[in-house]
Amino acid sequence: MGSINLATQELNMTQDHGERTPESAVITSVRPPTSMSGYAKSMGPGIVVVLSWLGTGDFISASVSGSTFGYALLWTLVVAVFSRYFIVSAMSKYQLCNAVGDETILDGYARVWKGFPMYIGSATCILGFVYVSFLLLAAGTALDHLFAGVVRLGVWGVPFWAAVTMGVAVWLAVQRKRHYRGLEILAQLTMSALVLSFLIAVVGTGVDIGGLFKGLLFELPPGQAGYITAITTAIGLIGAVGGSAANLLYPYLMHEKGWRGESFRKVQRFDLRAGTIVMCGLVLAVWVVAAETLHGTGTSVTSADDLALMMGKAIGPAGPPIMWCAIFFVVFDNVVTQPRVFVRMFIESVYKSCPAREQRIRAARGVPDSSVKDTFAYDRLFWGLLIFVMTVPVIFSMPGMPGLVVITLLGNSFNVLTVPVIIIGLIAMTTRRDLMLSHYVNKWWETAVLGVIGAIGLWATYELILTVVGSIAS
Repeated sequence: MGSINLATQELNMTQDHGERTPESAVITSVRPPTSMSGYAKSMGPGIVVVLSWLGTGDFISASVSGSTFGYALLWTLVVAVFSRYFIVSAMSKYQLCNAVGDETILDGYARVWKGFPMYIGSATCILGFVYVSFLLLAAGTALDHLFAGVVRLGVWGVPFWAAVTMGVAVWLAVQRKRHYRGLEILAQLTMSALVLSFLIAVVGTGVDIGGLFKGLLFELPPGQAGYITAITTAIGLIGAVGGSAANLLYPYLMHEKGWRGESFRKVQRFDLRAGTIVMCGLVLAVWVVAAETLHGTGTSVTSADDLALMMGKAIGPAGPPIMWCAIFFVVFDNVVTQPRVFVRMFIESVYKSCPAREQRIRAARGVPDSSVKDTFAYDRLFWGLLIFVMTVPVIFSMPGMPGLVVITLLGNSFNVLTVPVIIIGLIAMTTRRDLMLSHYVNKWWETAVLGVIGAIGLWATYELILTVVGSIAS
C-alpha cells in the first residue's frame, strides 16, 4: 500500500502498565531515505505546511507590510521565520525522539499538564473556524475575478464561488483513502507555480538593496488609522509566520506521512529546512513586489483588488490572473488541510479527558490496537465538527461582511493568543530527561531561544489587546 496507509503504518506494542513503548519499538511500513534522491522524494509535510502557513495570512500580511511601510518592517519577517522554524523543529523533535512512546505532540502536552490538550484542542478548533472564514472568502474572491468575464453574479459572485469551493473541499476532506498524497501533489504543483510567478514579478520590479538592508534595523514606523497600523501589521506578521496554532499542523502531517521514531529526525529536518527556505523566499518576494509597486504611490493593500493591481504593475496584464490563481490554489489547499487537523486535535483532547469515549468507539467500530490514533475517523463528533467548521464560515463571504484584508489581519493577530501556552508546554516537554531520549534533551541555549520566542509571543499578545481595546474605544 502507499506510504500513508494509516491503518497499516504502525504497530503499537504495550507494556504491562498499559502505555505504549518508545518509538524504537514501533514498526512502520515507511523507511527513512538513504540517498539524496530519496530525500527529495520524501519531501512532503514541509511543502504542504508551507502552503498552510502562506494561506493563513503570510501572503496578505506581506503585501500589506510592503505596500504600507515599504521595507521598514522587514525585520519582523526575519524574527517570524526564525521563530517558526525553531518552534516547529522542537515540536518535531519531541514527536520523533521522545522516550515514552508518544505518537503525537498532544500526547506530550498531556504529560506536562492534563489541561493543556483540551485548551490547545479547543483553541485550535476555534482558530480553524477563523481560518476557514477568510480562506473561503479569499477563494470566492479569486474565482469571482477569474470567471468575471464568463459568469456575472454581481455582489453574489464571491458567496457563490466560496460555496462552490466549500463543497469541493468538504468532499475531499471526507475521503479516507489517499487523502494526504492528493494534498502533496496539489501542494507541489501550487508551490512550483508560486515560485515561478513571483520570480518573474521580482525580476520585473527590481529590488532596492539599500532599503532592504535598512528594513532589518528593527524600526517601527508610524502607521495609518484604524486596524492597519505598524503595530497590528507587525503583530499579524509575527503571529501568522512566527508562532501560532498553525505550527501544530506540521507534526500531524508528519504523522500522516508515516514518520515515526528518531530515525526520521534527519529527513524531517531536511524537509522542514527546505520548506522554510521556500516560504521565506516567497514571503520576501511578495513583500518586495508590494514595496516596489505600491509603496509611496498613495496606494496600499487594503482590499483584494489592490493585490491584483500590485501584480499588474509588476508583470503587466497577466499579473492579476496569476495572482488570483495563486491565491485560490494556496487557500484551497488550506481549506482541505487545516480544519481536518485542528478538529482531529480537539477530538484527541476529548479522548484524553474522557478515555471511555475512545474505548467505546474502538469497541463498537472494531478499531484495532495498531491504529489507535485513527479512532477519530470513526467518531461522529469529529465529522459533525469538521462539517460545521468547513461550512458555516461561508457566511463571512456574504455582502456587507468585512473585507478580505481586514478579516485576515484580525484573524492572524488573534493567533498569537495561543503562543505562550504552546511555548511553555514545549519547553517543559523538551527539557525533561524522563520524557526525551538522552541525546535529544534540550541544551541550555535551545531552552533560552524558546524562552525568548515565548516572550515575543507575550509581547505580541499584550500589544494586540491594547490595539483592539484602543480601536473599540475610539
